[in-house]
Amino acid sequence: MDIKSIPYNNQLKKLQLTDIPFNTVVLTEIPEPFYTDYSHHKNEIARNHKSFDTQEFKSLLLEQLSEKLGENVVRLLFITPKETGLPYDAFAYLSNKEIVALHIDKNLNLDQWMSIVLERQYKNLERDKLKGLFESQPELNPNPQFMLTLGKGEFSKKMVNSGMLVDERPYENTGAYLHKRAPEQYNEAKIAKEKQHYIKKYIDTSGASINSDQLSQLFNEFLTTKSLSPNPAQNNESVYSEFESLANYKYPEELKVLLNHHNGIENTGFLSAEQILAEWKNWKTIFDDPNWRLADLTGNNHPDGRKTIGMYTNPYWVPFLSTSGGNFIAIDYAPGSKGTSGQIIAFGADEIKIRFIAENMEDFLRQFINGDKVLNNGF
Repeated sequence: MDIKSIPYNNQLKKLQLTDIPFNTVVLTEIPEPFYTDYSHHKNEIARNHKSFDTQEFKSLLLEQLSEKLGENVVRLLFITPKETGLPYDAFAYLSNKEIVALHIDKNLNLDQWMSIVLERQYKNLERDKLKGLFESQPELNPNPQFMLTLGKGEFSKKMVNSGMLVDERPYENTGAYLHKRAPEQYNEAKIAKEKQHYIKKYIDTSGASINSDQLSQLFNEFLTTKSLSPNPAQNNESVYSEFESLANYKYPEELKVLLNHHNGIENTGFLSAEQILAEWKNWKTIFDDPNWRLADLTGNNHPDGRKTIGMYTNPYWVPFLSTSGGNFIAIDYAPGSKGTSGQIIAFGADEIKIRFIAENMEDFLRQFINGDKVLNNGF
């Protein structure tokens, strides 16, 4: 199939609908509607529940179009026909930053799936007609189109050309519209640069000054005082090397000291070296993900005074203790203007405020030994 596509660039913004080449596609492989499989659910009521598997329909649609277009479809704008008998329109954003405009021929299975997906929207439309909305507001379109936005983690539904201010208008200034609706992956470099520029002014990987022997004795005192039996320590050099190659800064010396005494401590939250690396990678993945813009990372979290920065996560926090539920105690190498490199902080899924916990690891352990509620600092 000879596919005509449009490159994603600034020239795209100038294109009108008539400038865009459409490709005709037939999707005969779409199966008839089927239910979600709940047969393995532990609850008997849930096992007998029947609902159409619209998420799997989304996956099948994206997979089949990706196969036909020869490139992964990362976002799809899928629009219902303007009139009976006309094809579906679609705009497929490919992983190679090309956009393909499509006329997708109607077929029974596809129509049935779309009726299921848009069932509520059509019911609402009929309700508005019965209420006389379109007679009282003649500027509104009583037969609007609907658009699905499909992609990884995306499944939204909006009206098209309904006459309402909030609807979508893909047929007006189409190139500019397509440019605006491009997936975040298309702007990875710009998004990454914005995040790096923000975090750069806080980065300080010099760390806290530590006395290894003193910290080692203090950790042994902590284990004895709390009557803890840690998992036996092991050689973690490969873990340290992997961390340093990914992070571009040295593995925290204080964690090396602690890990000379344990490989995780049951029922305490202290992580093994491998768990520390795995959690650090998980949080770094979020920071690096282009779907997480700087505004997303900083919009809902607050600093602790000026000791910490208000950010959901960044690669300069090294989690070493889990407080459960996706929350962690970490060594901070991106402190606020009044903080210091190597301070101990709390961050995670439920930590709206990035809490300052202790000046350094020694202070953290001493608070633990003294019976202070060190994990609750800041509340």
